[in-house]
Amino acid sequence: MEVKLLFGVHSHQPVGNFNHVMEWAYQRAYRPFTEVVSRFPEFKFTVHFTGPLLEWLESHHPEFIDLLAELIDRGQAEFVVSGFYEPVLAAIPYDDRVGQIEMAKEYARKRFGVEPEGLWLTERVWESEVVPALLETGIRYVVVDDYHFLCVGKDLSELHGYFLTEFEGRKLAIFPIDQKLRYLTPFRPLDEVFDYLATIRKASGDGAIIFDDGEKFGIWPGTHSWVYERKWLENFVKRTLETDWLTPTTYGGYLKANKPLGRIYLPTASYFEMGEWSLPADKAVEFQKFVRELEKLGDFERYRKFVRGGIWRNFLVKYEEANRMHKKMLEISKLVAQKGDQTARKFLYKGQCNDAYWHGVFGGLYLPHLRHAVYENLIEAEKIVADKGIKIDDFDCDGYDEVRIRTDGLSIWVIPRHGGGIAELSLFKHRFNLADTLMRRFEHYHRGIKLGSRSDKGVSSIHEIEKIVDERTYRALRYDWYQRLMFIEHFIDDRVTLDDFRNAAFYDLGNFALEPFDFEVDDESVVLSRKGMLKFGAESVGLALTKRFSAYGTGISATYNLQSDGDVLDDVKLGVELNLALPYGDSPGTSVKFDGKAVGSARSEMEAKDVETIEILDSSGLELEISANHPFNLWIVPIYTVSQSESGFDLTYQATAILMSWYVKGLLGVPLEIGMKVR
Repeated sequence: MEVKLLFGVHSHQPVGNFNHVMEWAYQRAYRPFTEVVSRFPEFKFTVHFTGPLLEWLESHHPEFIDLLAELIDRGQAEFVVSGFYEPVLAAIPYDDRVGQIEMAKEYARKRFGVEPEGLWLTERVWESEVVPALLETGIRYVVVDDYHFLCVGKDLSELHGYFLTEFEGRKLAIFPIDQKLRYLTPFRPLDEVFDYLATIRKASGDGAIIFDDGEKFGIWPGTHSWVYERKWLENFVKRTLETDWLTPTTYGGYLKANKPLGRIYLPTASYFEMGEWSLPADKAVEFQKFVRELEKLGDFERYRKFVRGGIWRNFLVKYEEANRMHKKMLEISKLVAQKGDQTARKFLYKGQCNDAYWHGVFGGLYLPHLRHAVYENLIEAEKIVADKGIKIDDFDCDGYDEVRIRTDGLSIWVIPRHGGGIAELSLFKHRFNLADTLMRRFEHYHRGIKLGSRSDKGVSSIHEIEKIVDERTYRALRYDWYQRLMFIEHFIDDRVTLDDFRNAAFYDLGNFALEPFDFEVDDESVVLSRKGMLKFGAESVGLALTKRFSAYGTGISATYNLQSDGDVLDDVKLGVELNLALPYGDSPGTSVKFDGKAVGSARSEMEAKDVETIEILDSSGLELEISANHPFNLWIVPIYTVSQSESGFDLTYQATAILMSWYVKGLLGVPLEIGMKVR
């Protein structure tokens, strides 16, 4: 039986990625891949480029877009779309789904003269609620993983074609991507690939279905040499065209020429690996163990259809920082819908780019420049559509109210439930969230990390990463027990050291950093209060803490008042922690001054006494001044995370943590005022 090869390539770079990374990816993967296949007009395939990458290519390599247009025009390549800026469609509002898809289709009409009917479903995150938006925008088919079909009882042998689902009687075709073919291509020798393709001749359908990342063809470790210098791709294309029982075709062409294999209703799912990544870290460890046990027994493939982890939305539970970005995006989306401003809408769409909202084998959420890009665009939209003032609402959808303060220059998000801290301090002038930090967490892939030197051997897939790190990275495997917000209060004694603070290994004598605060607001400020206690061994003392946040222009002040109902030990200190996500905090050019005297860069650890003013001059041009009405002792430490990426393990700067401290006895009944000005 003849087999139809449905070969699809999806290429993406996130909003905010570095220009040199885009250029490198272009030269290593996108350009050589397209040049190779262009030499073989009979090799038909389907292609998807996301909006951020298309915009970059238009401005840096328009000749590539011209080549792509030529392949489309001659019928060799079929162009499909997603949401233009590559959002997870299920995670954005309905109108934004429609708008993003229409934006992508409009680009295809203008640039390529085609009306796309297929959709690459971002991260293959399927929820049935996305179907109406697909139908409204004229999408006839969508591509997901075979795992989605296995979850509802299909066998792999049944998945060599497409199925139909429906919404209120309106039909949508769904193609299942063959995971085995996805793992073989382009990592294994051609004989293995074609031996597998030959098995499909005996299946119930005739489609060999693959649609995967273009980055696999030149960017993933070891692939550029394998795919181009050793000519895996060229030889694959030639052998495909020379094999009499194998015919390459586009997805759209197959849809027109073939009947569906049946009717299907899919569960909420993504690809199998996403189920592992989205679980809480400890449960992901158990998940891995379970999979390994099944593999040892030789039963994994048999029972894989019954093995399910989490879903994509679990990332919004696993990472509070991702949830806050997501809920800000939803807030801005509502405002854009109300105002109808098209400039703001485009910024919103850019801020919906998926990469920074989750974390798997790539950096994602752990990459500050991707989070910064999301905030930058949401802030730009916010400047256009949001009104000044104070608003109370459950913005993060946890059942507790938060406070949003907006001035001409700032947007502030106060979280009373989590120590009364500030989770967002967005600067309109700089289009930057100074509180865009990330908590150091245990991740399931941290288990088994060893100190040493990596081997020179390349890996065949990014799903197989050596767990070897250098000493600096190994020492950074520390975990926080509180969220890295701004204006969080600790109570410590003289035994706590700078090392303890850096490693989050100190005992907090108070019960404030993790606990909820009561709050009330007026026209200009929010007042938070908590009646807690200080604990000294078996003894405890009641302590009432009040802090008032007031915003003005591009500055904020925090006024503290402490009252105790007993004796506080002499060496007990109030430590006010500020976690600053400086744009270039890890750059040697970002300098710090104490009371006007230069003391080093923000990437350095610092300790000082009797300081009145801190000045930080970021390499981006942002200038920050922090002062208090009482001299303070000071610790400054850079915060680094250890995260998995396609190249191994990354040590990434996330924030500069500042602890300003005063002895409590000197503050009882005496107002403490801390000011922060941004220029």
